[in-house]
Amino acid sequence: MEPVTDLALFGSDLTTVQLIGLAVMSLLVGVVGGIVGIALGVVRLPVMTAVGLDPLMAASTNLFVSVLGSVAGSWPAILQNRIVFRVVIVIGIPAIAGSFVGGLYADLVSRMILLLIVAVLLVWSSLMMIVRAVAELRNRSSSGEDGDPRSGRGDLNSKTVVRESVLGFVIGLMGGAVGLALGVLRMPALVHVLKMKPSLAAGTNLALTILVGTSGFTGHLISGRVDWLLVSVIGIPAMIGMFAGSRMTGTVDAAKLRLVLGIVLLSVSPLVFSDAILS
Repeated sequence: MEPVTDLALFGSDLTTVQLIGLAVMSLLVGVVGGIVGIALGVVRLPVMTAVGLDPLMAASTNLFVSVLGSVAGSWPAILQNRIVFRVVIVIGIPAIAGSFVGGLYADLVSRMILLLIVAVLLVWSSLMMIVRAVAELRNRSSSGEDGDPRSGRGDLNSKTVVRESVLGFVIGLMGGAVGLALGVLRMPALVHVLKMKPSLAAGTNLALTILVGTSGFTGHLISGRVDWLLVSVIGIPAMIGMFAGSRMTGTVDAAKLRLVLGIVLLSVSPLVFSDAILS
């Protein structure tokens, strides 16, 4: 099949079948991501590079798609009051700075090393989330308690503010460089460090992704690495999926959502490892 050259004036030379496949993949990933509050660029990026896209071009496109999807997913979260804006400010400001620097100088760092670090952290945090969720469900089953649904809007104190600010900058720096908003690493920190309820952490994480992804994408944009065709083809389905998935979040039990989140994160970690090895 001939490449879609008439649509590729923005840099893409993918076939029609490849573009449709990327769109369908983005829609499905968006639904899952909307439910758990993560843009899941870690799933999209390896697929984009696997079909032959330049890694830096795929990185910039993936960041902006994460922003578009998170904007759509954040709207239901705002209506359901699931975004804790003081947490967004504390983590978002340093994360914006880190993501911009990472995106601007993405071609100067070892992408493989950064992705390997991300993959290891992803495995560790997802396993911890699964273990704690299973323990909570077992304890609840034996005690007959459902927990306090009002708790978990973020335990901000001097220690957690400093810790989350530094963590936000570092995660933003790595994410901007490799083309990921890295909500997969922020989410465990929101749940376990700040003690946020998973449904609130999901909405808050989507808002953070908008800030971090936009900043990182701007760094790539300045360097001239953007494929607007791919942004459209992948971004629109991502928005539809994230909006639909985000509407479901508030109806899912907190511990069960944490368990699902851990399983999703663990499932995508091999993709990050493979992307690192192939980069």
